[in-house]
Amino acid sequence: MSDFGLQVFSSSGKAINVGDAAPLQFVRRIDRSEVNLNSGASSTFDFRGAVPAGVQLVVWTDVCAAVLESATVIGYNVQPINIDVNDRVVTISLPGFGTGNWVWPASRQPTAFWVLAIYQQPVTNDGWGLYVAQGGAFPAVVNSAASLFLTQTYSGPFTGTLQLNCSGNAMVFCNCPAESIGLYFDRNSRQLIGYSNWGVVGGFSVQLNVCVFDIKTPTIPDWGLMIYGADGGVSFTSAETPLVVRQWASLPMYYGNWSAFSAPGNMPMIQPASMGAKTTNKSDTWQVNLAMNNNSLGYGPGLRYLHVGTNMLPDVEAIPYTGKAVPVIWGSDYF
Repeated sequence: MSDFGLQVFSSSGKAINVGDAAPLQFVRRIDRSEVNLNSGASSTFDFRGAVPAGVQLVVWTDVCAAVLESATVIGYNVQPINIDVNDRVVTISLPGFGTGNWVWPASRQPTAFWVLAIYQQPVTNDGWGLYVAQGGAFPAVVNSAASLFLTQTYSGPFTGTLQLNCSGNAMVFCNCPAESIGLYFDRNSRQLIGYSNWGVVGGFSVQLNVCVFDIKTPTIPDWGLMIYGADGGVSFTSAETPLVVRQWASLPMYYGNWSAFSAPGNMPMIQPASMGAKTTNKSDTWQVNLAMNNNSLGYGPGLRYLHVGTNMLPDVEAIPYTGKAVPVIWGSDYF
């Protein structure tokens, strides 16, 4: 917490200093139907007319790899879903699948791609109040009618599934201290799912903390702070709590490897997602999900993608985004 700047309070009464933080703001959802997900294809989306220069874009999706199967080849093929951001232009592409009549079932494909903006912070300020720099420091959002704010929290037992009250566009972050649990958020059912082993949901009871940030028009209170964004609309009010990213954590290089959080004492929270695939017993291919404990980020088990019989597959794993960074928030900001 800084001596001077803007400070907001969550519904639980926690103070969040956003004068020196980097909130995420919603820009647009790119539906799966808008993206060419065929072999070797690419799709480009230009946001230069909507987002001020100097603003960094990030893209989130719930499935980061194409897990393919073939009727003519015994085995499977995993290809990365490449997301490139260059000066507010987003390109989503896939490599060529190669020979083998590869099929990518719709149930394994991403739900959508969410484009979010991280607004740069001022280099200098006068030491008093909020300073909004030219080019768009928080909260100069580009779409005041669709900002990203805290709408739900949960703190309690988790036994395998947790139903959330949110839209399909929600950004869900959770803290789950049991590193053996693979975490996935099903956007169709709005359920947070925990896998204790390959293909096994539940079978445990752990403490879980969840923050749900949904896309909504800012609530305007009878009394309080109201700030206008770059589009001329109300982009932030004292009745709302923003999503504040505190760290970009690098994904570990392989299943069983872990990456340390920068501030484990602040209850790090991650977004559940599918990151790739892993084969076990030379017969089953499984979804690899994100996992965590209070100190580190890693990978955990998920549902079964493919079963081809005994000793017919090599025991390999394919996690295309190893080494890349994912957003981390602090539960201490919200609980």
